[in-house]
Amino acid sequence: MKTLNPWAKALLLLASGALLATGCSSSNNDDTPGGNGGSNKFKLTVTLTAPSGYETSDLPAMTVTAVNADKELTYTEELAAGKNSVSFEVSSGQYRITATGQYSNTISFTGAVQADVFADQNATIELAEVNESPLLFKEIYSTSSPAHSITDTYFEIVNNSEKVQYLDGVIVAAITAPYPTSVNPWESVYPLYPSYGVTVAFPGSGTEHPLQPGESIVVANDATDWSDKQGADLSKADWEIYIPNVSIPSADVDYDAPNMTIVSNENTQRHLTPGFMKGAFMLIKLPEGTTPEAYASNGDNYQIEPNSTKTQRSLMFPSSYLLDAVEIWDATETEQAQLLMSQDDSGKAYVNGFSGKSIRRKVSKIENGRAYYQDTNNSSNDFLTDQPLTPGQQPTQVD
Repeated sequence: MKTLNPWAKALLLLASGALLATGCSSSNNDDTPGGNGGSNKFKLTVTLTAPSGYETSDLPAMTVTAVNADKELTYTEELAAGKNSVSFEVSSGQYRITATGQYSNTISFTGAVQADVFADQNATIELAEVNESPLLFKEIYSTSSPAHSITDTYFEIVNNSEKVQYLDGVIVAAITAPYPTSVNPWESVYPLYPSYGVTVAFPGSGTEHPLQPGESIVVANDATDWSDKQGADLSKADWEIYIPNVSIPSADVDYDAPNMTIVSNENTQRHLTPGFMKGAFMLIKLPEGTTPEAYASNGDNYQIEPNSTKTQRSLMFPSSYLLDAVEIWDATETEQAQLLMSQDDSGKAYVNGFSGKSIRRKVSKIENGRAYYQDTNNSSNDFLTDQPLTPGQQPTQVD
């Protein structure tokens, strides 16, 4: 996902600073605590223009705020989803008007405009799309080793933001590449994505598993030492995907790491992977108030592959629920199906199956010993391929 651009960040800081300065929302007709201050009241009508590529009907619920800093006045109105016009009755003066709304887990709409209100006034805010993902895949090892260990794989998630993020309820799922590989049968149900095999989530009720800024966690399929089989030592992994009652290719072992919650396992897989050569990983956050267990228990959230004779169900997730997504392609094949829409990943990272190598997100900068990771919504640019296995290790230089 794209990071917050500097203009949008400055805009949001300005808006939040103004709100802090005024203390609270006001619809008081008085400009001062003691009276009306001699000001007239005028109608301020604010119209929102959707960002490029979106329609008015796409607008989420928006908060529109008009701030007169000189008179310490703040007026706030809430716009319902799909609406783009709101009116205030305000005192005369100069106003900074901002509008913000959350379109999805990683996309918000924001904009601002200045308006001099000394008569009834119209103002138009051109909204911008701001993309920001606080949680990212830092490293993915899905190829397994030359020893064909199968369950020696892992992935690492990093908090790339400046705030504490809570892992509680965050879902990890995979999309497997269809056959033939040049055709994606799921395109007809976009913007829904199918989760293949095992779908897992971090347990917790909301704030039990904090991840500090810059910190990362390793999730292993089997949290044990694979060093003697050309893998990595995962005995100190932070989490493990333990799947009871599965015997293919072998019964799972419950190692010492805490267990992820198994959300679904429709085709009784032994581990979470899209495949050793190609597929996609998804990091998912459900809407507030919806638990992974409740989502998975709703039969309406499952689909069977379109235009096929298959009977296997897939748990489906809307694109808007994604925090991060990484598409992986087989380096030896020339024609493969695109599994993710460009808004979720406009590129892909190449791997070689059973190579014992991982893909790792590039480090864009290091400040005060902390690494920040590149996130341009394009895995072709954001990831280094054919990398040595480095679970839990912190980079010390920029890529």
